Amino acid sequence: MPVNVVFGAGGPTGLECVKRLLAVSTDPVRAVVRDPAAHGDKLRQAAGDATSRLQVVAGDVTDPDSLTAALADAAGVIFAASGKGYWSAAAVDNQGVKNVADAAKAAGNVSRVVLVSSMLTHPSNRFHPIRVLLNNIRWSLMDNKFKGEEALSSSGLSYTIVKPGGLTNAPGGTVQLRADVDATREVGAGSISRADVAAVCVEALTNAAAANKALSIHGTKQLLAEGQGLEGEITRLFGNI
Repeated sequence: MPVNVVFGAGGPTGLECVKRLLAVSTDPVRAVVRDPAAHGDKLRQAAGDATSRLQVVAGDVTDPDSLTAALADAAGVIFAASGKGYWSAAAVDNQGVKNVADAAKAAGNVSRVVLVSSMLTHPSNRFHPIRVLLNNIRWSLMDNKFKGEEALSSSGLSYTIVKPGGLTNAPGGTVQLRADVDATREVGAGSISRADVAAVCVEALTNAAAANKALSIHGTKQLLAEGQGLEGEITRLFGNI
């Protein structure tokens, strides 16, 4: 049976992607984390009644040898991993993306890879103060995220790059979302909840309109219309990209 795979499932955005996949699909979800013992209980609790469809497995995007088993029978792949150490960006956000893309291509069964990146990664934004700050919080973070985007887009795989604004833990499905396709200068962009990012990522796995595109996404100040809900907003968003 095809499996949807989430790398970085132990992090807050990856966890939301796992929850969303289990909520909207009947396919199994493979949550890939470096240490299943550290994250298994959290993931199973989040899965709730869908625990039987959740697989928590060990894998490390910086270790190519660990990716073959993680991608066995994979259909869709979401890369939501992010390094924690100051020097980790090159290994995780750049080379880690390339490792997963290479392994997914070798597996031969992956229909699309969705990468969670960030706004402002494009070099045209090199002097933006937020980009400069993030590049210093983790050494060359934004430069390496852009290199990871380039590695995926040149891999020959079907892909979508999701580039959110500032991430929050607010509930999803409360405000209208905006998506700009292949933006190089994101001016005036707002924040977005991780739950909304997850909904966009999961939709991008199978939506034909999202194939081989980079989507800069953020929330707006416009509340969703009564009765519209997140499902309706995702349909509207992807109908306009």
